[in-house]
Amino acid sequence: MKSLLSAAALLLLATSAAAQTAATPPPPPGRWGGMATFAEFDLNGDGVITEQEFNEARGKRIAARAAEGRPMRGLAQAEDFKAMDSNGDGRIDRQEFAAHQQRHWQQNRPVRQ
Repeated sequence: MKSLLSAAALLLLATSAAAQTAATPPPPPGRWGGMATFAEFDLNGDGVITEQEFNEARGKRIAARAAEGRPMRGLAQAEDFKAMDSNGDGRIDRQEFAAHQQRHWQQNRPVRQ
């Protein structure tokens, strides 16, 4: 009987968590669950991110996370500069950055059941 009650409790918790995940709207623009902000990559503050700024900021971010002992999952699948520079002008503006974050969040959010 105890194991039946335990199983029922676990099922209830799992169902509740799945329902909460399904009802969770996309996070607001800006800092999405630890995702970087535009300002963290726009190192000189001129409103665009160059490939040099992108590589430098990404390197610093990776080094900081590694120093914290955080896992480096998904690093090989991370989009490169050219993939984020959707208009190919050699710079990433705020709209391109936000579009990348939205794609990234949608691809990595918990699966709805």
